[in-house]
Amino acid sequence: MKNDFYKRIDQLNEKQQAKYGKMTVQQMVCHCTDFYRLVLKELELVEKPKISAYEAIEKAQSKQTVPAPQEIDQVLGNGSSPGIFEEDKNLLKTYLKRFYALDKTYDFPSHFYFGKLNREEWMRVADYHLNHHLKQFGV
Repeated sequence: MKNDFYKRIDQLNEKQQAKYGKMTVQQMVCHCTDFYRLVLKELELVEKPKISAYEAIEKAQSKQTVPAPQEIDQVLGNGSSPGIFEEDKNLLKTYLKRFYALDKTYDFPSHFYFGKLNREEWMRVADYHLNHHLKQFGV
């Protein structure tokens, strides 16, 4: 799966427009990197979700905007600041690689919407999240 993600990330360019949602392509890349930074415990969220996990799933599946935690809401100007687009894409791939290399005994943090997840659940959620955002920009 991760090799497919690398290829799709490489297909992104700065001129791509979102098929849905409000983020630019570069904001999306930074948002996805921040997702992995959360998993790797480099970021911590203070805010609590404003909708239930069920509502988040429904919104995502119908391509509606799922409220991102304020700390990583790129549309609000939060999260990692976009830099040079190609470097941001490479950083996302680096974090993706680190995520897939996590030890089987890694103590994953709680997910913003879903709470405590095991390794397999985190992998599914992470793959779904990245796939959702790559599809958002047609790759």
